[in-house]
Amino acid sequence: MCEMYLTRKLAFQGVNNESSVNVDSNKHAFPDHDHDHEKEEEDRGGDTASSHGSSACVKHVEELEMLLEAYFVEFDGTLNKLCHLRDYVDNTENYINLMLDKKQNQLLQMGVMLTTATVVVTAGIVVVSLFGMNIHIELMADPETPEMARIKNMKFWETTWGTVAGCAAIYLLAIYAGKKSKYLQ
Repeated sequence: MCEMYLTRKLAFQGVNNESSVNVDSNKHAFPDHDHDHEKEEEDRGGDTASSHGSSACVKHVEELEMLLEAYFVEFDGTLNKLCHLRDYVDNTENYINLMLDKKQNQLLQMGVMLTTATVVVTAGIVVVSLFGMNIHIELMADPETPEMARIKNMKFWETTWGTVAGCAAIYLLAIYAGKKSKYLQ
């Protein structure tokens, strides 16, 4: 922690350099006194600059710890917010994908139903085409009597409604088969 006080470290290095110059010049002047002083420093576990720096460091460690703790709390809060935001975005993305899948399934089902309806209508067109050919059948003959015209008219409507009912029945049967096999819902 003490190493994080870069300004103080730089100031102590400046003081340390000045004191080492003073100590070196004093060594020659008072060799016995410096020898005793060095013994004291060794007994205390370091030189005077480092012991002075460590005592100054101890004073400010609590301030530094409080500052670092405040930053840690701030970073932790920001990290939690980002994690929650990421989870929210992931959940929203999953929800949108589910909604798109549901709409896609509905469109596919509508396509299947319309295709089935087209096939059934085509079957009705086949019946109409058969009656529209130039073949001689009793229904297409010129009526000789009004009774015969009425019978032909009735047979025409029976054939028309029979074709429509047959197409509707085939369509409902195809839809029922699709729902039973779970292709349609």
